[in-house]
Amino acid sequence: MRWIPHDIEPPSSSKKDKDRPKRSILSRKPTEPNHGALKRRQSAISLTSEVDEELDARTHMQGQSAFFAMLPIEIRKMVYEHVVGEETVHLLFAKKRFGHFICKGDGRDGECGCKVLVGGSQCGRLSAACVRMLVVCRRMYTEAAPHLYSPHTFSLLHITHLLFLPTHVPQPRLDTIRNLRLKWTIRGMPYFRRNPSSKRPAYPEDTANWEKGWDIMARMKALKDLRVSIVDPSPEGIWEGHWLGVEEVLMNAVKRVRAPRRYEVVLPYASCRVDWDVGGCNVKLMRPSLEEGGAE
Repeated sequence: MRWIPHDIEPPSSSKKDKDRPKRSILSRKPTEPNHGALKRRQSAISLTSEVDEELDARTHMQGQSAFFAMLPIEIRKMVYEHVVGEETVHLLFAKKRFGHFICKGDGRDGECGCKVLVGGSQCGRLSAACVRMLVVCRRMYTEAAPHLYSPHTFSLLHITHLLFLPTHVPQPRLDTIRNLRLKWTIRGMPYFRRNPSSKRPAYPEDTANWEKGWDIMARMKALKDLRVSIVDPSPEGIWEGHWLGVEEVLMNAVKRVRAPRRYEVVLPYASCRVDWDVGGCNVKLMRPSLEEGGAE
């Protein structure tokens, strides 16, 4: 006997149906699975469950499932985030694809001590339960996929990982990332010109990457907590004088990121200014601590 949730419209029965002789189960033709059509009712829970008509049009209602039939979407979202968990995740880019590994420290404030991995053999894995959850059905995948990103803190140990994000992760998924950490190591000084009369920067690629990196973060609509640590790994900080010469231009890109409520940028030198006018941006400019200043 097929179990049907109590809030699905029961099939109507008539006298004609009762008088009809019963057919053997073996004689029935196979039919397409009936996922049920929900009869929407007022929830007894003090939440207003919003109807997503676009989602309903693209997926089955899965009305035969108590999970979908009895729990409003607000509760289902809480379940998805609980299953996914909350980790600090480092992304790495190898063989033209992204991998990840779990941070060994807290990875939230300052350096965590993790290193960039070249290959993926040492990569950790997020909860296997969240992977199994995604393959249950199309509706669960559609509802749960955005919650793969939102609970985690993503910690990028190299600027390349940020620059490749838009070409390997769909923008709707990037728009669900709430917490981001980035270690940005200076390779060539953006905007620096060896000849003051020249219009071309000495390091055009690094200049373009500086602009692109901040633009990527500015487009991430759900960012709530962002921390960028800028590091000069050169001996004795050879870029310090050049940084101070173009610092105002560098800060113009930093001010483009406006979504985060908590937004910290750790500057590479103790001599950096932290009193720039940042307009409507919430950024807090910070000088490096002893540990961050000596980090590689």
